[in-house]
Amino acid sequence: MSKQAILKTIHYADLFDYPLTTGEIKKFLPEPVDAAFEEILSQVGSGPYYCLPGREEIIELRKKREVWSRPKLQKAKKIAAVLKFIPWLKLIGVTGTLAMGNSNEGDDIDLMLITASRRLWLTRGLVVAFLLLTGQYRRPGKIKDRICPNLMISEEALEFPNRDLFTAHEIVQMKPIYDRKDTHQEFLRANRWVEEFLPNAIENAKCKVQNAKLQFKIQNYLFDILESISYKLQLRYMKKKRTTETTTPFIIRFHPQDVRRRVLDEYQKRIYNLPK
Repeated sequence: MSKQAILKTIHYADLFDYPLTTGEIKKFLPEPVDAAFEEILSQVGSGPYYCLPGREEIIELRKKREVWSRPKLQKAKKIAAVLKFIPWLKLIGVTGTLAMGNSNEGDDIDLMLITASRRLWLTRGLVVAFLLLTGQYRRPGKIKDRICPNLMISEEALEFPNRDLFTAHEIVQMKPIYDRKDTHQEFLRANRWVEEFLPNAIENAKCKVQNAKLQFKIQNYLFDILESISYKLQLRYMKKKRTTETTTPFIIRFHPQDVRRRVLDEYQKRIYNLPK
């Protein structure tokens, strides 16, 4: 392995003002970890946090964000404890900055949900209805600590189409808080391609989450009809507000300010002249 690999890892995290621990550098390294890791890391800096020269202030920022993130994560778990009773919901995971304990105080709570086959839009309707009724749904002007289920996929679409470093990070950083029948492991297996970018991360991403004892299998024509109706009604409602959302029978992704391309472009600029 090379010093460049460690510097690349630190540079990527710096885009999010996030200094890394030794374990995190190992996890997100773009090369397999070998016996030379510790020696090479000592040439870059000293722990417990590693950042770029002149960026030491983000160490304190990380500590503050960890404090701000804790109540948000607890709230997400409380919401998940209710949503899990939706019979077609197979996984609830925290994503974005909160998954890394890196949220700002005024941030919302991003959730990823995986549903059973042919129940994506019916499930979303129930999730949004519950969040609206309880005043927890993220809306313009009401952001802090509100719930934003901005990524929902059905089990037919577990493999993510975009194969790049940003997407690989999003996959392995997702923190499951509810998992029915090992859906999290199915999700990781469907996206083993992340090892092309993060060869050490998949094993570390395995999370021990108590599997639900509730097991429903409701598959009949009535719910198929309700799914179709729910899909059409929600698309009609969204039509007036559409920006860059992805909405198909199998994927719902809301990203009005998609940062993926911006992050990848900035990362490529940073690493272009890194020493070998």
